[in-house]
Amino acid sequence: MKKIITMVTLIFMVTILSLGCSNEVRNSQISTEIDGGIYKGIAKGYHDDINVKVEIDNEGVINSIIVGDNTETEGIGTVAIEKIPERIVEAQSLKIDAISGATVTSDAVINATANALESSGVDPVSYGYVIPSEKAAKDIEKQVKNVKMPEKKPITGSVTITDVKGREVTIDTPVSTFGISTMDVIDYIVPLKGEDAFNMLVATGKSGGKHAYDDIYFPMFPNLEGQVGIISEHNAPFDLEMILSKDPDVLIVNSAMQAHKWALEIEPQLKEAGIPLVLIDVPSTVDTSVQETITLLGKIFQEEEKAEEVSAFIDKQFDIVRSKNLLKRTDKPTFYYEKSGYSEVFGSTSSSDSGWGSVIAFAGGENIADSILKESGASKGGRNVIDPEYVLKADPEYIILSGVQSLGLNCDKDITKTAEFDIINRTGWEELSAVQKGNVYEIMHEMSRTVYSFYPTLVFAKMFYPDEFSDVNPDAILDEFFEKYTLIDDDMGVWTLKYK
Repeated sequence: MKKIITMVTLIFMVTILSLGCSNEVRNSQISTEIDGGIYKGIAKGYHDDINVKVEIDNEGVINSIIVGDNTETEGIGTVAIEKIPERIVEAQSLKIDAISGATVTSDAVINATANALESSGVDPVSYGYVIPSEKAAKDIEKQVKNVKMPEKKPITGSVTITDVKGREVTIDTPVSTFGISTMDVIDYIVPLKGEDAFNMLVATGKSGGKHAYDDIYFPMFPNLEGQVGIISEHNAPFDLEMILSKDPDVLIVNSAMQAHKWALEIEPQLKEAGIPLVLIDVPSTVDTSVQETITLLGKIFQEEEKAEEVSAFIDKQFDIVRSKNLLKRTDKPTFYYEKSGYSEVFGSTSSSDSGWGSVIAFAGGENIADSILKESGASKGGRNVIDPEYVLKADPEYIILSGVQSLGLNCDKDITKTAEFDIINRTGWEELSAVQKGNVYEIMHEMSRTVYSFYPTLVFAKMFYPDEFSDVNPDAILDEFFEKYTLIDDDMGVWTLKYK
């Protein structure tokens, strides 16, 4: 018992000492010539400037932060207004977590406090402040500045749809504006609405290759830069404050990167604001989910005839693969798939029931990971990292990667000449059949959830069974799709790479 008390006392003392050392380090970086007092600071908030008064003593201790009158969103931005000053004072640091759903307002309070500290002659960096980059500052300014938003058309009716989670959702029509969880969801709407898809877009997450879309479409639609608000970072909760500010007529959320989870968490507030939430899931089923999603969006955007045409085109491509009965073949070539794999970094693989594993299996490949993952409780039949030694023993005929190179829209074409397949430098892998025969490929990671996911399916099927698919030209089919249903050419991207 005595030993336990002694240990608890020791831990307590170490904790106190560490906190004291932390303050000493901070104070050692602060000039001793501090004039204690109250200093004013200002920073750009979500709707307008955020003004603060910061009380600091002669030793650099922040005693209080008071935020002045503001127009931040009630119940969201105002939560940050209340909580962020408390967190700063408690931590005596500007390196604190933002309030989920109110990141712009949270950052504004932090930046205004840093501005006040500077006024006192203190360097806010000594409080853990990270000076926003010029690009970050411009990004915030673009999101919060007043811009001409799409004009809302008069409501003339409504449509009730059933989304992928079986939720009945009623949406007023016509839809004038919309938000999407990841930028690549726009590719499902462009075939239906053409240029209007970008004129109607007011909110998107940062994932889904957004930077590439920016490079291509911002010159075509200059108003996008201020019109579209960023409603989530990569694989992160939604910024409810931004969504409410942009007020989309409907928010469309794909399942990628836990987005369904994040969206359902804010659904009560969305309902209260009158913003319908529609959940989609691509690719839940390799050969049907794209068409089902297009059909659903056709109803939402009142473009059912166009949706039927696009779905028929896509279904025709999957029919090419279905007609060969590849799933019943007994001579399937074996493959191993890995995401973001390097020589010393072991990425995850997936079974034939999920992700790229399901796409490649549908194209007629035999997944060497199935015997492990489908029996694994940890992976639940989905994804996991498997022992590279197992791959050596299985000796797959094909190795297929994703997420290593930055492939996709606006990709530098020189990558086809300079790309390195570092994964083959793993011990013993140079002896694998796939490496020896040059059957190592990389595919654009996000392509399995794009509207043109039929393309990799055709590519893999032709790769595995060249004789059966000798009359199929996946590149020509992709060309035709882009020409008919998009605003750009498919040669504006690099979709696959082959090890040479």
